[in-house]
Amino acid sequence: MNDTNIKARARVIIDSTANGVLITLDDKGFPHPRTMWTAGIDEDFTVYFLTGRDLLKSKQIANDQRVCIFWTKADDLSIGWDYAFLKGEAAITDDQSLRDRFWDDSLTQYFPGGKTDPSYVVIVIKPKELMIMDGHKYPLDKMEF
Repeated sequence: MNDTNIKARARVIIDSTANGVLITLDDKGFPHPRTMWTAGIDEDFTVYFLTGRDLLKSKQIANDQRVCIFWTKADDLSIGWDYAFLKGEAAITDDQSLRDRFWDDSLTQYFPGGKTDPSYVVIVIKPKELMIMDGHKYPLDKMEF
């Protein structure tokens, strides 16, 4: 399977939902999932989420950069069979160009200081592996970055 095809098929799934499940590891090494709005995905599958500097997920990423993101395509308000998941390494940044890129005024409820609020940070996830299920077949299609 060619990597371009896998990426394109994954984007169909990811673009069908606004939210993904970001999974970090807690201090005992157990997965900690939470639903998050996917702020952006670059052509190279670098993924971006927005969060607060002092929140648990930020602390978990500081301790262990390994993360996984899971997106599932919803059909008529029910979870569908198609899904994509990405394994990667995360970093927390307050790079102003990224904060500007993803800022939306609706975020003021969380970051009253606006796009320069010191607690407003961006999670940047560099991809390592992408897997998709989009046709009830096994094994899943997979690519590495």
